[in-house]
Amino acid sequence: MALLYGKPTEYAIRALTYLAARPEQEIVSVQEIAQVEDISSHHLSKVMNQLARGKMVQPLRGPGGGYKLIRHPDQITLWEVMGCLGARDVFEECAIGWSTCSDKDPCPLHDKWLALRQDIQNYLETVRISELASVAIHKAQDHINITVLK
Repeated sequence: MALLYGKPTEYAIRALTYLAARPEQEIVSVQEIAQVEDISSHHLSKVMNQLARGKMVQPLRGPGGGYKLIRHPDQITLWEVMGCLGARDVFEECAIGWSTCSDKDPCPLHDKWLALRQDIQNYLETVRISELASVAIHKAQDHINITVLK
């Protein structure tokens, strides 16, 4: 979904999904998430700090430290994650890059883009991290079952 957001937001969604799929209140290290999700731990650390500033995760320092979710995954939407990472800019920009595009001076795509971005925002406001975690857990269980059957 690089059209809508960049790698930091992708990493945030993957990390939050991973945390949500773990037992509640479990503390997980950045290294574990990075290894399982195949993400650079350096980049993931920066993303996790942004999520902590956004009150989505709680950092726990020291030995055995890591991160845990602050809020229930049912309460975290993709739209909120994008906001936390500063990834909503695409919803404010002109679809064809005109610096002067506005409601008063629209570009040729203005009205269509306005409607589309509202639809996308509405969708992102309904997708919750808990839904993504549920799918991830189901896929992991299927993978385990297939491996055991072989």
